[in-house]
Amino acid sequence: MLEEISNSLDAIRSSLPIAYLVVMPMLILAVSPVSVCNAAHEFTAYRMQQYDLGGVNYGCQHSVISSEARTFESASYERRCVLIKSNDLTVANYNRVLQDSPTSIVILINNNMTDEQAKSLMEIEEDLLRSEPRCPVYFANEDEDLDDIYSKVTKATATVSGSAAQSLVDQATFIGYHLTSSGATNAPMPDHSITNIQGVLLGLGVPEKLPTIAIVAHYDSFGIAPMLSYGANSDASGVVALLEIARVLGKLYSDPKTHPKYNVLFLLAGGGKFNYFGSRRWIEDALESSAYSNLHYSTSLLSSTRLVLCLDTLANMKNNEGKQEALHMHVSKPPKPGSVAHTIYSNIEKSAENQYKQINTSMVHKKISINAETSAWEHEKYSKRRFHAVTLSTLSSWDSPLRRSIMDRKEYLSPESLTRNTRMIARSIIHTIYNIDQESATNLMDGDFVIQKERVNSWLDFLSSQSRSQQQMGEDHIVVSALKKEMSQYLTPANVHTSKIVADKRDPEYLFYSGLKIQINASVVRSAIFDLYLTVSIFSYVAVIYLLVIRFDLLLGVAKNYGAIQKVKTA
Repeated sequence: MLEEISNSLDAIRSSLPIAYLVVMPMLILAVSPVSVCNAAHEFTAYRMQQYDLGGVNYGCQHSVISSEARTFESASYERRCVLIKSNDLTVANYNRVLQDSPTSIVILINNNMTDEQAKSLMEIEEDLLRSEPRCPVYFANEDEDLDDIYSKVTKATATVSGSAAQSLVDQATFIGYHLTSSGATNAPMPDHSITNIQGVLLGLGVPEKLPTIAIVAHYDSFGIAPMLSYGANSDASGVVALLEIARVLGKLYSDPKTHPKYNVLFLLAGGGKFNYFGSRRWIEDALESSAYSNLHYSTSLLSSTRLVLCLDTLANMKNNEGKQEALHMHVSKPPKPGSVAHTIYSNIEKSAENQYKQINTSMVHKKISINAETSAWEHEKYSKRRFHAVTLSTLSSWDSPLRRSIMDRKEYLSPESLTRNTRMIARSIIHTIYNIDQESATNLMDGDFVIQKERVNSWLDFLSSQSRSQQQMGEDHIVVSALKKEMSQYLTPANVHTSKIVADKRDPEYLFYSGLKIQINASVVRSAIFDLYLTVSIFSYVAVIYLLVIRFDLLLGVAKNYGAIQKVKTA
């Protein structure tokens, strides 16, 4: 028996390198505390805004991630990718991380925020955008896997151990993650176009001899991360209101008995979040147009319009329900009595007094700032070119953070208030077009002509369920196609068309960049101390096995002597 064992060990001894190859992988798998299936994780991240406007660059100019992860609670951030939870995100904390020279930052968005937490994030987004970070900044939605990574990294790196021995143990048992971006790029997109959707309802008679009113809303959204920007209130609510007003007016205009002598223009503008570029181009095209045609009435009639009515942020927030709500008319110059703007405001005011006493209406006057880089409200683009223009909004000030936030989501607003406000606006427009006193009884908005809550909810769901950042909106985008189709249904297809706007390549007014959505791979890494520990362990194990094989005759002699001693004791 012992002779057979000796022959086997001789065979192993003659092929010892092969034995190493068998023993070592088994040992590594045996001592490793990390399961192969949990050794890596992949998640989607969304890059901070990057765009040029008027020759000025905004946002984050970097995109590549490749470094070891740390969290906000870690002792050091230098040359690391720092994970920050949105609940810990303040301007002070963000600047503190930036000052320590991280290679990248990933902000984890809590999808179950309270109203106060959402408001806090809204208020700092503009500061983050203007911070000009020298490293890539991404945003990702929190999930269980990311929470697990965050907790493990925090536990391993948050504090420095007191004793040298404890520090050595901590380093040996350290489990970290290395984050690497996949497909990250930020290439300029000089050929990206902005699309306007224009339509018109022509009054009874010769169109160019009839009074005209224009109704405008922009359909794109904006936030610190373009692909997380849903713009439920700003300005999906304005788009929904415009569509419902177009539907009601379309029915009235299609009936010879209720066809008024008034033209109504509609514009769903692109580039609204980028200094209202769509409206600006519409104005320029209208002033350059010298001929009237059915195809381009929606542009040519603008030059003689009596009022441009812009719709922006028309829903109240849910946490305001039961409190005093508001609907404001923002003007650059107070309208004169008898003007269309004054008549519409008076009709809204009377409607609030008679039917919606919880609504506070007011006219907010703000002079246009000539030196400002961007216009505060969309109507200012028209006012600068001598058009009579106003904006209707539930916001009392243009600089509300809600208008440029990734937290502008449907769950925070009240669809009922949007339905009510749309009904008030539509009624005031109809009473103005038909020259009906607000207090007079009318059935023009009964039956099929009423603003429908179900339709408002349906369109609000559709628009706010996806990002509408201008960087991804083209003429063939599902939102643009759906809006054009809907307007064509009410205004007849012949009176609806799109116009494509491309920036001047020699001196572009705007420039967008790609790489807004990437995949980040998080792979497990161990410390150098652990590698040293593992190397020593493997070497020791192999050395023991080697010595046992080489000196098996000595081991065999010891075993024989021990066996003889045991026999003597037994005897």
